[in-house]
Amino acid sequence: MIHTDLLNPEVRKYLLDHLTEHPADFLLRSHPFEIDPKTLTQQLVGLQKSLKKFPELHEHPSILFPPKMNLEQTSSASTAFYKSQIVSGNSMVDLTGGWGVDVLAFAKAGFQSTHIERDKELQAYSQHLFKARQLDVKSLNLDGIEYAYEHLDHVDLIYMDPSRKTEKSAKAVRLEDYEPDVLEHLELLLHKCNYLMIKTSPMLDITMGMEQLKHVSHLHVVSVKNEVKELLWILERESVQTQVHCVNLETDQPTLIYNLNKVEKSMEYSAPKNYLYEPNSSIMKAQAFDALTLNYAVDKLDINTHLFTSRELISFPGRIFEIKAIHPYKPKSIKKLFGKQNRGVVTRNFKNSVKELRAKFQIGEDDSQYLFFTQIHGGKPVVIECEKVVH
Repeated sequence: MIHTDLLNPEVRKYLLDHLTEHPADFLLRSHPFEIDPKTLTQQLVGLQKSLKKFPELHEHPSILFPPKMNLEQTSSASTAFYKSQIVSGNSMVDLTGGWGVDVLAFAKAGFQSTHIERDKELQAYSQHLFKARQLDVKSLNLDGIEYAYEHLDHVDLIYMDPSRKTEKSAKAVRLEDYEPDVLEHLELLLHKCNYLMIKTSPMLDITMGMEQLKHVSHLHVVSVKNEVKELLWILERESVQTQVHCVNLETDQPTLIYNLNKVEKSMEYSAPKNYLYEPNSSIMKAQAFDALTLNYAVDKLDINTHLFTSRELISFPGRIFEIKAIHPYKPKSIKKLFGKQNRGVVTRNFKNSVKELRAKFQIGEDDSQYLFFTQIHGGKPVVIECEKVVH
């Protein structure tokens, strides 16, 4: 059960005073409260993780955090908010509720929300979370699939975030190894809602996911600051085509949206022009290179070089660089030009790694001036000297 003494303002101040302390050291010290050290350390870990992952909850004086494992499996505030904005409707149920950050976002967006969590202790933390945020969320300590079969009539949205850490696998990458197995119950779930949203790991193969889930109307490849965090599959019973959304949250980059089966433009290849473009991680995950050239006035450097170029500067879903010079890859001349300098180093379709190149040419770090070691059309290895464009 939740230790109510943790809500004492003096306890919260004490935890904040020790916010930068390592949890292992904090656990071993003596504390001025009659609270189990493990319980107190759990809250310290929660405050540390929430500082960046859900800052609004970090600032709230009455939030109590569940164990570290549950926090790690919880959506960040930005990804939870994004989910709440991409479907329409009035009612939703989360069948794998966890701590409840996703439900929290849907409730704040106006959905009549129901939270189902089978772990009794975790569900108690969820109930406290909803109460502290003064949101009218129905929270039940039940198995989500059993609830869907026995109690659920019909809602606009069913949301599921099945666990990747199961008895079958420490880190499942196949849908059939997730828990619960959504494939086994797919048809029932689709008849209980207008939209079924399933969150999966970014490690899941997109082609395989499309084949197994069958009814995908929208796929959202969600990155945060250029790190792919999750795949969101939105299923509808009568879906006939899939729209893909490649989004990079907490940046000002545009979202790439395209219909999966209607990308017909043949790829154009070009030598580097005035600007160089590096697609963000969502586009790389989706391998959306044809769609990229269809939606943006850019050409690809080579069939296996996932870098793009243009003569005029454009808005682009990724990093942008202004090209200063293009050098043939001749190690002696590259060492003479850039050896012992500070440069950002990037490799694309190149035989050596960044680490190897930095060691070979003794190149330090820089976040403005860059060297791209790559191949241009025809398989010619080059070094593109460029400057990052801030946008």
